[in-house]
Amino acid sequence: MNKPLVSIIVPVYNRAHLIGETLDSLIAQTYSNWECIIVDDNSSDQIEEKIKSYQDNDGRFKLVVKSKEDKKGASASRNIGLKIAKGDYIQFLDSDDILASNKLEEQIQLLLNEEDFVISTCKWGRFDQINEPLSLNESSLDYRNFDAIKEYFDLTGLYGGFFPSHSFLINKELIRFSGYWNENLTMNDDGEFFFRILLNCSKIIFANTTYVLYRNNISNENLSLLKTADKALSLINSWKIIESLYYTKYNDPDSAFLNKKKQSVYFEIKREFPEIICQNKTFFKHQIKNDTVFLKIKKLKKRVFHKLKIIFTK
Repeated sequence: MNKPLVSIIVPVYNRAHLIGETLDSLIAQTYSNWECIIVDDNSSDQIEEKIKSYQDNDGRFKLVVKSKEDKKGASASRNIGLKIAKGDYIQFLDSDDILASNKLEEQIQLLLNEEDFVISTCKWGRFDQINEPLSLNESSLDYRNFDAIKEYFDLTGLYGGFFPSHSFLINKELIRFSGYWNENLTMNDDGEFFFRILLNCSKIIFANTTYVLYRNNISNENLSLLKTADKALSLINSWKIIESLYYTKYNDPDSAFLNKKKQSVYFEIKREFPEIICQNKTFFKHQIKNDTVFLKIKKLKKRVFHKLKIIFTK
C-alpha cells in the first residue's frame, strides 16, 4: 500500500502544560508515515524542553523556533511550517487539541485514489479533560460527502455547521493553489483560509469512523473575542475577502451562507463597536435593513400589547 507522508503543523505559544497530550495523540497514530513540525512563537515557558524530550525519543518531531524578526501569530507560524513541510498531505493541529488514533489512517485510505483537490473531514467533539467520556456531535447535518461544494455552503447557510481546522486532511497541492494563511488577519484567519480551501476543492469525503477533539477555552483569555476595534475591522475584512471570492465563483447575491454568516458578524460587532457598523454600511446593507425592520416590528408589538393591556384592564 502506498503510504504518502503527512506533515502535521503545530503552532505553539506557552503550552508546555498541555502540548504533551497533543503530541501523545500523534505517537498513538496507527498511520506511522508522518512528520510533525512544531513552530514556537518564542514562548516564555518550558515548551522547548518539553518538545525536545519528545524529539529525543522520536525523530519525526521537528522544532522550529521563530526569530525575533518573524511575524508573530499562529498564521505566520503555520506558513513557516508549510514552507518546510515535505509531506503530500497537510494536517493542521493546535497545540492543545487531540486526534483520534486512527484519524490519519482512515482519511489517507479515503484520499489515496482521489485527485489532489479532494479533501476529507471527520467527526469532532469538545473536551475539558483528556480522560472524560467521549462526546461527539453525532447529529451534524454536514457529516456526509459533498460532490458539489456549493451544496455544502448552502447547507451551512440554512442550518449552520462547522468543522475545526484539525478535522481536515488536505493535499498540499490544493493549499498551493488556494494560497497560504493570510498573516494580515487577526480575526477569522482560520475561517478565511478554510473557506478558500473549500471553495477550490473538488469534493469533500467524510470519514465517519474517526474524530478529533477540540479543547474548550482553558483560560479567561479568548482570542476569538472582539476586544479591540482592530480585531473587529479584521473580522470584517476577512468576510469581505470571503464574499468577493464567493460572488466571483457563484454569482449568488442571495446566498443564505453569506447572509447568515454576515448577520452573525453584524450583531457581534454592533454590540461592541456600533461606530464600525456605520463605517461599513455598504457591506452590511442587508443586515442593517433587516435589523431596522425587526426593530420596527418589535416596537409595533410593544405598542399593541400596551393598548390591549389598557383595554382589558378597564
